[in-house]
Amino acid sequence: MLFCTAFSLTPREENTLRRSDFESYTGFLMTEAAKQTPMMRQYMRFKAEYPDTVLFFHLGDFYETFFEDAELAARELDIVLTSRNGYPMAGVPVRRGEAYIHQLLKRGHKVAVCQQVEDPKKAKGLVKRDVVRVVTPGTAIEDSVLEEGINNYLCAVDVPEEGARRGIAFLDLSTGEFSTTIAVGEEQLSDELARRAPSEILIADTASAMAGGALDDLLVTRIPGATFVADVFPSAVLGAIEETGLRAAGAILAYVERTQKSVLAHIRPLESYSLSDQMDLDPFTVTSLELVKPLREGQERGTLLHTLDWTGTSMGRRRLRRMILAPLTDRTAIEERLDAVACLVEEARGRQELRERIGAIHDVERLLGKLGAGRMRPIDLLLLLRSLEPVREIGRLIEDLVGDRPAARLAAIAEGLSDPELQSLADAFSGMLVDQPPPEARDGGIIRAGYNEELDGLRRETTSIRGQLATMEQEEREKTGIPSLKIGFNRVFGYYLEVTRTHLDKVPEAYHRRQTLANAERFVTEELKAFEERIANGEERAKALELELFEAALERLREAIPSLQRLADALGELDVLLSLAENAHRSGYVRPTFTETHEIAIREGRHPVVERIEEFVPNDLILDEEKDLVILTGPNMAGKSVYLRQVAAICLMAQIGSFVPASEARLPIVDRVFARVGASDMLSAGISTFMMEMLEVAAILERATTRSLIILDEMGRGTSTFDGVSIAWAVAKELASRIRAKTLFATHYQELTRLVDEIPNAVNLHVAVKEVGRDVVFLHRVEPGTAAGSYGVHVARLAGLPDRVTEVADRILAELLAEAPLSQLGGQTPTAEPLQLFGAEEHPVVVELRKLDPNRITPLEALQILADLRSRLD
Repeated sequence: MLFCTAFSLTPREENTLRRSDFESYTGFLMTEAAKQTPMMRQYMRFKAEYPDTVLFFHLGDFYETFFEDAELAARELDIVLTSRNGYPMAGVPVRRGEAYIHQLLKRGHKVAVCQQVEDPKKAKGLVKRDVVRVVTPGTAIEDSVLEEGINNYLCAVDVPEEGARRGIAFLDLSTGEFSTTIAVGEEQLSDELARRAPSEILIADTASAMAGGALDDLLVTRIPGATFVADVFPSAVLGAIEETGLRAAGAILAYVERTQKSVLAHIRPLESYSLSDQMDLDPFTVTSLELVKPLREGQERGTLLHTLDWTGTSMGRRRLRRMILAPLTDRTAIEERLDAVACLVEEARGRQELRERIGAIHDVERLLGKLGAGRMRPIDLLLLLRSLEPVREIGRLIEDLVGDRPAARLAAIAEGLSDPELQSLADAFSGMLVDQPPPEARDGGIIRAGYNEELDGLRRETTSIRGQLATMEQEEREKTGIPSLKIGFNRVFGYYLEVTRTHLDKVPEAYHRRQTLANAERFVTEELKAFEERIANGEERAKALELELFEAALERLREAIPSLQRLADALGELDVLLSLAENAHRSGYVRPTFTETHEIAIREGRHPVVERIEEFVPNDLILDEEKDLVILTGPNMAGKSVYLRQVAAICLMAQIGSFVPASEARLPIVDRVFARVGASDMLSAGISTFMMEMLEVAAILERATTRSLIILDEMGRGTSTFDGVSIAWAVAKELASRIRAKTLFATHYQELTRLVDEIPNAVNLHVAVKEVGRDVVFLHRVEPGTAAGSYGVHVARLAGLPDRVTEVADRILAELLAEAPLSQLGGQTPTAEPLQLFGAEEHPVVVELRKLDPNRITPLEALQILADLRSRLD
């Protein structure tokens, strides 16, 4: 085995290769290479340069891998592992290379693509090869690798030696989006990384490990610390953006330059954004509210993203996803979005016309990514040009629709679509490409007839020569007396004269045999060779001219990338606004209003997702300035969790600029939402459900402000009843008395309803039920006051537990309520002796256990006592 295990990096490990290790590794390889063929020495030179990648080595029609790369590829790609000269090898066809690279990237590997950079037919000796690019999870731009509607971010994190401020930069190489921000502390860093979900994160090889699990479950690549520099940016940028953010962005540019091996014209100017401009959503809140991903795999219809998504383009879908995960906190910006949505809601006909036009737009952002990276194919150019065609009409429709309405965002979009350069490009390349171009431009046949006069002339000339062949065929039949003689063509032998065996005796001496078949023979003449050469020359000249026209179009479009990116931004934003308006119209949503006061007033609010699935009972939530805490009681299945989630969803939707599912919504601007609905179990990390819940509650108490919205569901249920009630009581009191954030606290602990006697800004609500005999009917209606009970036994009966079981449960419940009511909480010092839940007298074994002092007995005595107590129980 040539490559030692020390350099076999697993996908999720930090890809670190120290200089001393690298030099040692290179020396080892080159020593082995001296024993190999020139081709293998060439291979190992490239492998030594890119040791942390799977090297795809171009050999003929295949990408070959060798040694440990071959074993990895065979395992990960399910391909055959073979052997040559005693060393392992495995290959994949070049034409399917992109698909296999995709599989490796999904498993966290990197792939170095080593191409033949000269024609093997013209090579003297060893074919020249070079690594043309390194494909990593964070730098992929291929369609087969990327997920539609989701950004593919490469991230870099700069960790200064002092201070808590971390610079973060993000680049989506497929679209050119390039941005940076500052995170203060590990929690803010973790939240932003979770929100963006980068495919790959770059950190300096000199940086210490980050605390708080910020990089858990993420692919981390360590790169030289010297690449984290800010001086690669213009002086104007240096003065406007904090240095640690620029250092992270500089590292990304250095990494992209090394891996992509080319100048990328589509990377946008670096933009800085502030985390305070968006609602802060931690990962558990995003998960609890099922914003973009369902709690259960395969149930995408259960997300807010799916509910709001009426977009017609991938650009719009990506933008909508980003908006949901980063609601605005600037009221002016929110109102501008709402103005645009309101205008589109009111103009149903104009909205439908715009949706039809925008449905013809392709993914301009990612098409420009291919253009800027120099990997645009004819079909990509065709899709880009087709996307330019409806732009003028879309702009005109927006102008007609807006009129005198206050819709600044729509007006700005219309202005962006009226850029004269865009129309000039559309006119210049209108009708350039055929409807179904071949995969590669060098294959020819991509330019439509009538687009270029010189090309049309070459094609006419070639057609004329082929017509002369038909005349030649007839003349040769008459000259030779062979009625079945015909002229044909194939890619191997070119043009030929075919004669059946029955007429071989009539073949003239000027015919030269080229191929023998079962029933015929094929010949060639000097005249036919001349025709073939003229046709080949004409076709080559036509292909060369087509390639020239194609490259010229790409060059002109490349120069217009900034204008085209502004077009993509305008179309993506318009698509999202149309989506929000269409959803508001179809679902009967209303425009929310925002107040400067500390109040929430939602009337007939609904859950946007649940109402799509089943019949829904609307509910109100009225919390004026003096009311901050809601204690919500009621049985399981009555709808407490849905009520909590709908309030959070309505606030979030309002701040992305969407209408909301209610008859009226008057809301404050929320700086962040804390949602703790459902268990956050981290048993695999050695943390219990209850411990994780306490960590999350501690974070809420530390980070929540008066402007926050907090929803807590069944807090404290992971421990004993008394501990749970005590902690829930104390946390609720802290939130209402000190922080004064708007808080909805759903609980089964009836004792918490007594908080309203102690805390003036608390209010009791309950989910109403109706008892019918021994059964209970859930009304799903939220009303003032306290629930009569938790109805757990009723729910068990609904679930189908046998009557004999539920009858016993009813009896035990009655005894517990009679003997151990939790009635002393909050107002009286607890007694020293614990309450007896199962009777006044303790079991004799328990009495004996209380008398024991574990510090005064030996291990042997303890075992003897344990055996005695066990026998007494039996």
